[in-house]
Amino acid sequence: MEQNEETLCQNDEEQWSIEDDTLFQPCGLISVSAAPSCKSVFITWNELYLLNFRFKKQKGSNKLKMSRVRIPLPRGRGNHLRSIHSLKYNTILLMSDGQIYCFGSIKALHTVSWLSGVRCFAPTDQGFSVIREREQRLLLETYLDLPGLEKGESTLQHTFDITYDEQNIFQCDWISEKYTLTTLKVSDEAEHFMQRLFGANVVRQQFVHIFSIAGHMFALASNAEAEDSEQAYHIELLCVYACPIHFVRLLPRQNLCLVILSSGSVDIWHVSKLLGIKQRLMHHTGSEWLDYDFDASSENGDLYYTNGEQLVRLRVKYNAQLDECLVQSSAKSVPGIQACTWVSHSEQLVCLSDNNMFYRIAFGVDSEEAHKKTSLLSDFTPAAIQRVRQNTQQLDKYERQPVLLQLAIQREYQKQQLVAVGSNNKLIAGSCKASLKFHRQIPFSGDAVMLLQPAQEMDLHSNCIYAIFKLSLDSCEHLMHSTHWQLLLTIDDHQTRVHVLPELLLNRSCNLVVPLRKRRNERLPELTLKLVAFIELHGHLSAVLIPILVEENSYTYSALFEGSVTAVDLRSDNDLPMYNKKTGPTICHKFRLPNNLTLPQVANLFNAAGNLKENLMEIFFTDIKLRIQGNKDDGEEESLPLSLQCEDPSAIFYFKHHILLNVEPLNASRDSTILNQVMKFQCETERLYGTQRADGSDCGTNIQLRLESQYSAIRKTIF
Repeated sequence: MEQNEETLCQNDEEQWSIEDDTLFQPCGLISVSAAPSCKSVFITWNELYLLNFRFKKQKGSNKLKMSRVRIPLPRGRGNHLRSIHSLKYNTILLMSDGQIYCFGSIKALHTVSWLSGVRCFAPTDQGFSVIREREQRLLLETYLDLPGLEKGESTLQHTFDITYDEQNIFQCDWISEKYTLTTLKVSDEAEHFMQRLFGANVVRQQFVHIFSIAGHMFALASNAEAEDSEQAYHIELLCVYACPIHFVRLLPRQNLCLVILSSGSVDIWHVSKLLGIKQRLMHHTGSEWLDYDFDASSENGDLYYTNGEQLVRLRVKYNAQLDECLVQSSAKSVPGIQACTWVSHSEQLVCLSDNNMFYRIAFGVDSEEAHKKTSLLSDFTPAAIQRVRQNTQQLDKYERQPVLLQLAIQREYQKQQLVAVGSNNKLIAGSCKASLKFHRQIPFSGDAVMLLQPAQEMDLHSNCIYAIFKLSLDSCEHLMHSTHWQLLLTIDDHQTRVHVLPELLLNRSCNLVVPLRKRRNERLPELTLKLVAFIELHGHLSAVLIPILVEENSYTYSALFEGSVTAVDLRSDNDLPMYNKKTGPTICHKFRLPNNLTLPQVANLFNAAGNLKENLMEIFFTDIKLRIQGNKDDGEEESLPLSLQCEDPSAIFYFKHHILLNVEPLNASRDSTILNQVMKFQCETERLYGTQRADGSDCGTNIQLRLESQYSAIRKTIF
């Protein structure tokens, strides 16, 4: 039979759980064997399989070694495990179809082929007794418990026919009804008690079988010493209940007989010491029992059960002085418990919850009496005060749990939003934009929010400029779910600055001011912006990066060009970088203005309209002077050639770049026309190449002249 074994080692204080199946719903839990210094074996099951747990403490260590075995249950239409019973040599499984199985070990499950049709099962001192159906007869039989029960032959001892041919006293169909059976051998001390409850036919050293069918409770008395299995016996109807009986507990030493009903009520029978007759007391618990322990409950008459909301210990005692039964109920609020079983050697209740966690719960046998004997002054000892403080801290922590849980859920929600944004950053990146402008001074922003970047280790001198980023993030709705965003500024791929981005800036436009230093013969630093958020996933810190598209426009470099030097520096002349540096060679460069721009238009474009004198103009890029002069040698007014002189090549670059940013793009229809003409001329050129013969001679046509004419036409079309 298929099985799965797993061995784990943990400390005794750690929580045990069933981890192999998160959908496991326990139908019951029993303690098969228990010893104080050896091992504990527990069995739990659901509709499909059972789990066998063996806990063993290792020598010289507090660690527990757990062996877990998973055994599939026999499958059949509507067949399920009804109950499990622990005997001296075997552990018996009773299925709903009446078949009996037993364990050869904790890993093997075998069928008892010679025993079938069993309706209920009860352990005895030397074996077990059953009620079974055979050949349309209802029989009560007793068997011996021997090692290897499944391998040998039948160990039948006695058989009692309880069919009742004359009338169906049970008023049932025998198949779908609830059966219970309790077998007890009458001792010398219990003879009087048993006779008062079950009739005068009960004598010492005889077996009494208390069984119930469909709410009818009977007592069968027999002689255990008779050799004939078909011996004389007597059956007496004791009581009829309106609901099925769960089980019956006989406690002669406590002068009690407890009948537990499926409605959650307990019918308490006892023998009155004053009257000498049977007395009854019905105790109602108020709810049906989800699970209860009937095989391993303590010998003093305590009953343990769970109703799904709390664990309850029901203690019944007979008071001889008052000649009445007293019922004490002690409950612990432990919701979610599905199954429980009592462990005698540790005096604890082992429970299994609906989330498959094991619990050990102690009720305290004499906690009430010990509390009465405790002095009132013991409440003021340092240990008691320390316990009160610890309880207060735990209570305060418990009261703050909803708030902490809500914060944890909010953090997890924001983390999931960041993960979603990171996985779709390509779709979100297009909506995050920023425009760039350069200024010599910090401009007045009006209503816009200014985010200032401090100029660390940067003196204010004539070549200090400010990069102004106008951020527009209000269209990024996905960013509003988190406040963890920061602004990452990268300067020339080696300087990085991080700005904390308040939530206010995500909802409105803002400007980021970054001071920069412009050095001679060097370009302005390359600036990139990104949104960054850090999240912790599986113990590793990860970053979500969203690039911000930085756009340049016609105003990006406009403020850097002026007709004169406007920077003011209060330092001495020897410290000024513009006078302290050596003068470099002058660079002369000639170029033509695009889109028919004129020199006055260029002067207005560079904020130097007053510096234009005839064909000569001087402008300043920060503190660098550029000299522009127009040439009319070619005589073409539409495309005026210019001569540009400067000592800094970077100023020439930004001069041309600023012109290109302010020139309107070419007409797309004009571009398509030029492209069509070029393609036409290319086709004609290829056709001219085809007029040459295979031997290399001409076909009477001057190819060179025709190619030169085509080249001139293409050049004129393009330029």
